[in-house]
Amino acid sequence: MTSVRITSHLQVVQVLVCVGALATLSWGADYGKVTESKVADGVYLFTTAPYGDVGFGGNSVAIITDEGVVMFDTSGTPATGQTILSEVRKLTDKPVVYVINSHWHWDHWGGNQVFKAAFPNVQFLSHEKNRDLMMNVAVAWNAPGLEKDLPDYLNYEKQQLAMAEAKHASDAELAKQRELLAADEDFLQQKRSVTYTFPDVTFSESATLYLGGREIRVLHARAITPGDTYVYLPKEKILITGDILVNPITFAVGGSYPQEWIESLQKLKEFEIDAIIPGHGEAERDRSYLERNLTLFQRVLADVKAAKAKGLSLDETKKELINKAGAYAADFGLSDKDVPNFKNFFLLVFVNRAYHELEKPLGDSPIS
Repeated sequence: MTSVRITSHLQVVQVLVCVGALATLSWGADYGKVTESKVADGVYLFTTAPYGDVGFGGNSVAIITDEGVVMFDTSGTPATGQTILSEVRKLTDKPVVYVINSHWHWDHWGGNQVFKAAFPNVQFLSHEKNRDLMMNVAVAWNAPGLEKDLPDYLNYEKQQLAMAEAKHASDAELAKQRELLAADEDFLQQKRSVTYTFPDVTFSESATLYLGGREIRVLHARAITPGDTYVYLPKEKILITGDILVNPITFAVGGSYPQEWIESLQKLKEFEIDAIIPGHGEAERDRSYLERNLTLFQRVLADVKAAKAKGLSLDETKKELINKAGAYAADFGLSDKDVPNFKNFFLLVFVNRAYHELEKPLGDSPIS
């Protein structure tokens, strides 16, 4: 990814890539806070609040069995992974025997090393393409953000704070800026402390774990990344999707394969579902959110095809469809305040990828 100038929070988020749920940011003391919720007996979801204004942590799920725990993703940083592990230990004394990594985006496996340290025999399981992308794309993809862009942004924040102090801003405003700066600095320190821990068990089509009376189906899709790994619990009727679904605003940065993503969502509709746990955000108790995503994707892809058929260039197609962003977002159930994130993190990327995909198949590289 090319370097960007620090001119907005969104650009910082983009350069770090794959920052997760595009929920409304809630600034304050909850930076990086982990929240636990019970989805079903022995199935727990851990969500992570934004890391300041520079990153998001992906969801993590604990599936507890009589023979051990299966974790699905470990969120974005070692500190978050440690917090999640501490909460899991309150729920059970069983060891973590598997960690399933959903895809290569950093915010879903930054805590892997914590589980490896605590349970040396734990196995990290993912699709074979995901392992390759984690090893050969993820580290290089994030390096510019950690080496230059985020430090530059922290310097910008310090300058803004100094200016506010010189102008004798209110104590409340200064406290807010200092708290945000501290959270962002801690995030950079955490990201630099990551020991990259990769899958040591892979599969090509599907795998099934039978543990303590549970059947855990580990499946593959090519949706937001080539190696998307998701889980279905047939007895509990729970679908754990990674970033194939993100709540409340779908997310397409860092790859995406529009036509195959649509096919994947159609396959997900075939499951019996009592709950869907997305890659970010709260669990859904029915399939309506899945269906809204499918409808949105199909509509945007159809509009890209129509624009291309009229002879519009990529830039002309983007302009035409961005003008429809408000209507797309409203039909999807988003408010006006969500439209900027919807444009930046879904629509622009999806249109770009869909247009190129109509010309030739997209390769595994996120910038192909």
